[in-house]
Amino acid sequence: GIATSLDFVEVDTGAGLASAERENVRPGSEARLRNSNIIGNSNGSTYSNMFVRSGNERLYEAYNELHSLAQDFRKPFDAPAILVVGHQTDGKSALVEALMGFQFNHVGGGTKTRRPITLHMKYNSACIEPHCFLIMEGAVETEVTLEELQEYIESENRRLEAEHDKFWAKEIVVRIEYKYCPNLTIIDTPGLISAAPGRRNASQQQAQKQVEALVRSKMEQREYIVLCLEDTADWGNATTRKFVMQVDPNLERTVIVSTKLDTRIPQFARGADVELFLHPPARLLESTILGGAAFFTS
Repeated sequence: GIATSLDFVEVDTGAGLASAERENVRPGSEARLRNSNIIGNSNGSTYSNMFVRSGNERLYEAYNELHSLAQDFRKPFDAPAILVVGHQTDGKSALVEALMGFQFNHVGGGTKTRRPITLHMKYNSACIEPHCFLIMEGAVETEVTLEELQEYIESENRRLEAEHDKFWAKEIVVRIEYKYCPNLTIIDTPGLISAAPGRRNASQQQAQKQVEALVRSKMEQREYIVLCLEDTADWGNATTRKFVMQVDPNLERTVIVSTKLDTRIPQFARGADVELFLHPPARLLESTILGGAAFFTS
């Protein structure tokens, strides 16, 4: 909707500035837009952690400015909501925390999330450290430390693990204000389970059905963008993508992220190996497995 008021916004990653031309802007809006830095200029130096954080800060400031301009143009828009879907050990929690800019939950194999976790992230330039607010029944907010938030999530995991129904669709809702995060809502879902066949694995098979039903119900909410994670170690099966396509068959609102690509790099000894990976013959793999376009990796 903003495109009707903005003629164009051009991002120059070399200079690190966004420039724009538009008509009928309220006083002060044009200056704010001119001063919005998108990406910092390294001036030839290496990309240190401090520079990356500075670049992110400028990016989030620019995004916040975009929200302000949207109000000026009377064309407000909602921050996007991203639903993260992936199997256990696919790197789902690590990717979520990379988007957030800090670790809020334990990362590793196994079931780390038995309830969906909704993270309402809000850019706040005054918050050098993340400020977390746990939203309980009746929309009551309680400010908690990161350690207290982790303990609450772990206590819920322990409680549900001891019950007959190992998972619960009711979301844990957290609001986060931070200087190094965008205005964004992320819903982290329990990791999908690939249970082995056989009677001895009946409990795992039941857990698999519970998780799939829970995640499917979230994907059916069409306002969500689905972030589908796939481990490249088992590229040919694309099990997570097949599951997502049960709800979004044409992947119209799905972004594919192929994780752990570094495990593939040692296999690329020749150019032909890369070509086979990117354009596999039909007898080996569906030709559109990468979506026919650029893909994302982490």
